[in-house]
Amino acid sequence: MWKNYIKIALRHLRRHKLLSAVTLLCLVAGITFSMLIGVYVFQQYQVNKQLSNVEQQYLVKSDWKVKEMGLEITTVAPLVKAAKEEYPQLVKNYYRFNPVTNVVSAGDKHFQENIAIGDTTLVNMYGFDLLHGNKQQAFINNNSAVVTQTLALKLFGKTDVLGETIAISNTTSQKQNYIVSAVLKDMPFNSINNLVDDKGYAVFVPFEGNGFFQSQDYVSDWNNIYIIGLMELQPGKTGADLQQPMQQLLAKYTAPSIKDNLTVQLAPLSSYHLTANNGAVAKMLQALGIIAGFILLMAMINFININIGTSSYRLKEIGLRKVFGSQRKQLCLQFVAESVIISFLAAIISVACYQLLLPLFDKVLNTSLTPVWQFSPVMIIGLILLVLVTGIIAGFYPALVLSAKNLTHAVKGKMDATKGGILFRKSLLVTQFSLAIIVFICAIVVAQQISYVFKRDIGYNKEHLMVISAFPKQWTPEGVKKMETIRQGLTQLPMVKEATVSFEVPDRVPPNVIGLIPEGGNVQTPVLTASSSVDEHFAATYQLQVKEGSFFDQTGSKSQEIVINEAAQKALGFDDAIGKRVTIAGWGDAVFTIAGVIKNYNYSTLQQGIGPMAFLHTKDNTSYRYLTVKLQAADMATAIAAVQKQWLALSPNTPFEYTFMDQRFKNIYQSELQLQKASAIATALNLVIVLLGVFGVLSFTLARRLKEISLRKIVGANTRNIIFLFVKEYAWLIVIANIIAWPVAYWASSKWLQQYAYRIEQNIFPYLLVGIGVTLLAVVLITLQCFKIANANPVKSLRTE
Repeated sequence: MWKNYIKIALRHLRRHKLLSAVTLLCLVAGITFSMLIGVYVFQQYQVNKQLSNVEQQYLVKSDWKVKEMGLEITTVAPLVKAAKEEYPQLVKNYYRFNPVTNVVSAGDKHFQENIAIGDTTLVNMYGFDLLHGNKQQAFINNNSAVVTQTLALKLFGKTDVLGETIAISNTTSQKQNYIVSAVLKDMPFNSINNLVDDKGYAVFVPFEGNGFFQSQDYVSDWNNIYIIGLMELQPGKTGADLQQPMQQLLAKYTAPSIKDNLTVQLAPLSSYHLTANNGAVAKMLQALGIIAGFILLMAMINFININIGTSSYRLKEIGLRKVFGSQRKQLCLQFVAESVIISFLAAIISVACYQLLLPLFDKVLNTSLTPVWQFSPVMIIGLILLVLVTGIIAGFYPALVLSAKNLTHAVKGKMDATKGGILFRKSLLVTQFSLAIIVFICAIVVAQQISYVFKRDIGYNKEHLMVISAFPKQWTPEGVKKMETIRQGLTQLPMVKEATVSFEVPDRVPPNVIGLIPEGGNVQTPVLTASSSVDEHFAATYQLQVKEGSFFDQTGSKSQEIVINEAAQKALGFDDAIGKRVTIAGWGDAVFTIAGVIKNYNYSTLQQGIGPMAFLHTKDNTSYRYLTVKLQAADMATAIAAVQKQWLALSPNTPFEYTFMDQRFKNIYQSELQLQKASAIATALNLVIVLLGVFGVLSFTLARRLKEISLRKIVGANTRNIIFLFVKEYAWLIVIANIIAWPVAYWASSKWLQQYAYRIEQNIFPYLLVGIGVTLLAVVLITLQCFKIANANPVKSLRTE
């Protein structure tokens, strides 16, 4: 039976080559795009699934009454340990860590690496694979370190490095030696190793005995709210079971300022990758999934329309089958089977197209999609189901229509010209046009918002800013002086316009929050303000606009000055802030004088509003992480090489690691850029599919109405009249499609824009552009298709009939 179905399907494809090509091309486009997006979505949903007992793993998050009081992804340092000790029936295990970045050395090799200082439960709690070492006891003692496979190769040129010594610099530029006790196999992206930084961590060392911060008790300090805490719950327990016990621990051990303002939340690691950052990844995947569904649906609509339209060629076959005893369900099965066969044929081509397009989509989605030959059983089954469902849906309605034809008409080869059938086919075309218009409008809105993000005056100039990781990281007055010497040395280069030393650069909300108390103000209600330590050259390097006063004493001689932004000035209640004195909660009796007020600038994504911001001088707060250089050179490659040479001369035996500020700015909008690129591709595919659909439907419509066209020409109609007849028929469909699509597109794009504190205002331009553009494309296609038949000799056409 199936052999006959395959023969008939292939014979039907060969007999109507043009329409078959249109059908196959649309199905190939739909299935290929669905495969690419489907694999990407599947990979994103698999993040964290490799972790042991992932359904019992949770990240302890902090929900502060006033968001500036602390970070969302960190918690009170001893909290998860206390939960394990006091509620062992609920908590099975815990892991805490503090992410830092510094120089890791082995012999004469020095690299900047991300380091996780944490508990020794890491490997056995999450089941990470080891290339070398004991999985049950990855850390032998407090002087042992676990390193990644990649770092082992970088430092020693091999992976079996157990017993080798590495040195890690601390914040006083001293080095602490560790013995490598285990080597981690390079792991896929997950919310433990990549929680804070996509690059992940290369070295893991214990809290105990660690001298990075020159303090041994910060991990047991109940006032320390900046440790990342994770827990594995006992089987059958959920985050809700821990809610009350965690609050009880806060009430028992923490100060009123913490327990009265902090609510602990347990976020499941199984879904954390999707839900983090207000569900940014989940929203992007949802949008991509809808777009892929639209494209596949449009391909199926083309299949249905063309199948029904060309059914007149197969009416005699249907009639004869009925005469010889075929039942309706057998005819339905035949046509559905043929549809499935055609879908599998399209899928074979799609698999090849998928593999060819991998490099392009890897770049578009900033990922590494799985090659076909590495598909897992789940992915293969998913692909087969996709093709089966596509074939069944695409063939089901045509099968019902064709198998229901009147026996007498079918034997004679006559098509029942029912209004219902025509209305259904036109409805499908309206659906296609509507989907294409919706995707097109939304793609334009996304592009406009992204363009607004990158063109908006964000309050500083991000162009030609080279951000260098500042080493040696020596957070002492001597270290600041040494970094200032390096800064001055770099400014001697002719291609360096300015340079500055700072703890933060404007690519996120600074996590360090201070409480400012104006002179005579209430010490119980400080103004919580994000803060960063910088030198007096920060404003000039980033071209911040100083509204009042100056950006610190430009001679660098004064101390205990502070600079605030307009939002902080407003929060403090100052009309004229210059010279006003403030104290910082928890900093003792130190009094700071406001030296300047800068205009508000976006120090984070435009999804967030601008809050209070304060700058302390590196003389008073000696922590720093970056040295930013403002370049002025036509040849950037030469400029970078000159800066590197000068850096190595001024700071030998330290790595030269840099990024550019404009690239860091792009990175914080990674999801939006991926969506923009994918929606642009989807828009092009949508337009191609809908135009192919119009081409296919119009082709058999013209063939069926050839006698009518010839008679119209005989009674006086000219080419223009004939073309106008068909243009008018399809123009109404496009008008209806616009009426349907515009409100839907407005609702969808408005909902997407709501996530931005700073966003474009929608206007009529994209809607008119898309409406007119789609109409013109359709009119041109219809005109070109009708022109040949409208100019044909009517007598010859009637003779042929």
